[in-house]
Amino acid sequence: MVGGLAVFAGPAAALSLLHYNVAGNGTTNWGTNSWQVQAIGRQMLYWQPEVAAFNEIPRTNTWQMANFVQAYLPGYFLATNAGTDGFIRSTIASRYPIVRSQSWLDGADLRPFGYTNSPFTFTRDLFEAEIAVPGWGEHLHVFTTHLKAYGGSGDTTSALRRAAEASAISNFLVTVFLPAHGRRPYVLTGDFNEDVADPPPNSGHPVERLVSPPTGLRLTTPRNPTTGSSNTYSIRATSNPADRIDYILPCGLLFSNLASGQVFRTDRLTPLPAGLLAIDSRTASDHLPLVMSFHDPYDTNFRITSILAGPESVQLVWPTTTGRTYRVERTRDAQDWSIDSPNLMAATTNLSWIADRMPSATLFRVLRLP
Repeated sequence: MVGGLAVFAGPAAALSLLHYNVAGNGTTNWGTNSWQVQAIGRQMLYWQPEVAAFNEIPRTNTWQMANFVQAYLPGYFLATNAGTDGFIRSTIASRYPIVRSQSWLDGADLRPFGYTNSPFTFTRDLFEAEIAVPGWGEHLHVFTTHLKAYGGSGDTTSALRRAAEASAISNFLVTVFLPAHGRRPYVLTGDFNEDVADPPPNSGHPVERLVSPPTGLRLTTPRNPTTGSSNTYSIRATSNPADRIDYILPCGLLFSNLASGQVFRTDRLTPLPAGLLAIDSRTASDHLPLVMSFHDPYDTNFRITSILAGPESVQLVWPTTTGRTYRVERTRDAQDWSIDSPNLMAATTNLSWIADRMPSATLFRVLRLP
């Protein structure tokens, strides 16, 4: 407090990432008139994630994802050029520009990774979207994958394939991605078809292979805030999901800036928010979505470094990140805030603002905008 003035800095917003296996395998209607698609869409409208990675988009209906985005994520960018097993594929939608998207490991030979049964190839692919997040110092790389489906405790062949696919992804990250983009933030999402905490007896431990130290990926355990469960599959046949098989694995940089995460279930929301139906989770998929948010890893904390109070004005000075936008607001009661400055774009490492003083005590705050 300086002469009746209080000044503080406001927090930056976090980026939210949603992963969802939408159970599109065998679905013939993927239009926005479908009850299943509408249930998925209502959840998108509720969350409005900055980035959404989807598994199991039906291959023959991929073109309808443009209509889905227009209806439920208007203005978002969409990448659909993922590989496919002939039936389903992954897609990624982003509020921010997708500057590049690419399918990796589509048809990759799994024999170098210990898989020796025919066919020897990767079941689907590793799909990547490179996203230009405003204000971030580097592009964000979002990867998503869908490992070989679980065939039961006696299905050793599928277990070995999942493990080999996980090793192929780890090898790609270590030998291809990290040497070229190791300074950039990256994250892997996916349906891995195994629960790391309760693997089948014949498991090849695919999740452990993905979070091995060389990849830089970190294991996270988001839970449903009501049930406390981390399981994501399935509530269609039972009242509670049977397994945890969907994951979001951030790199160390994002992991250290993790803001929040949860497994989302509409049937556990009390009160139910407007726009959602309690049965949406069950109607939408046999999986539940994961939602995780991250603080900007390039956004360092800042504080007011200089306050010069005169009889009629006060000058505020604070450190900035070049290219970021800031705004000064004021209040008399710490409840109703009014904008005092226009949006100020930082061209250097410091900004200042001169505000008129009022007769009564005034609080000022500086906000760093997304």
